[in-house]
Amino acid sequence: MVAQLKYLSDKSLAQLKSGVTTNVARYRTDGFLEFTDDPGWNIGLGVEYDEVLLGTLDRATPRTIASIDLANSRIVGKALANLSPTLANEERVWVRLSHIEAFAYARDRWIGQAKDDAVPKLVEDHFFASGQTKIRDDHALSRLWWNYQIARTCNPDDPDEALSLILKTADIRSNFVERIWMTSRRNIATAVLGLMKSEPWVTDAEKNFRMFMKSLNRLGGGIVFEVLNTDEINLFLKDCLFHARTMA
Repeated sequence: MVAQLKYLSDKSLAQLKSGVTTNVARYRTDGFLEFTDDPGWNIGLGVEYDEVLLGTLDRATPRTIASIDLANSRIVGKALANLSPTLANEERVWVRLSHIEAFAYARDRWIGQAKDDAVPKLVEDHFFASGQTKIRDDHALSRLWWNYQIARTCNPDDPDEALSLILKTADIRSNFVERIWMTSRRNIATAVLGLMKSEPWVTDAEKNFRMFMKSLNRLGGGIVFEVLNTDEINLFLKDCLFHARTMA
């Protein structure tokens, strides 16, 4: 079922942020459905999304299981496929989604059985998204969208395969996705994914991937990857792999 994405007004966003502590009971239970059609919560974005698909998010509560994030990244990425990267950096879109359309998922995934005094910090981290870093890494929904967007950018022919490599473990995700300098350079990011696929050692253990990334950082300083062709980048990464293995 196709529906229109909505977002909050600045005033409604500010009110929500200032009321986190007093709304703990709401965040623990039924949320904010009564505000669905409130004018300050119901501003049309002019972007369609798959409402039914978004409703299939896995609400399991364990917070460190990569397989859950993998499945949910696919769901969010495909359900919100029409969202542009520019609009995906708008906090008010994600706050609406985490408080209305995907509230049950955000609540179960990130609040779960937490004690009341822990809820405000969890809400601030995962229901709001002030700044690009929080949007990319912390918000309950936007982090999943960006996982899929980066996978789709790096491997448009098979984003699901790229996503599986990126999200094999939380540590690999943090070392790959959080390095904006690399994921914003499609040629080197795509080549790294190719190496992860062809050289199992790279992702067999988290320490291996960390060591590989350290070698890439050390050897890649000053290199303008945009002017290198595919063969040159692959040779460079083979060199990084050799150095990583010798240091492991």
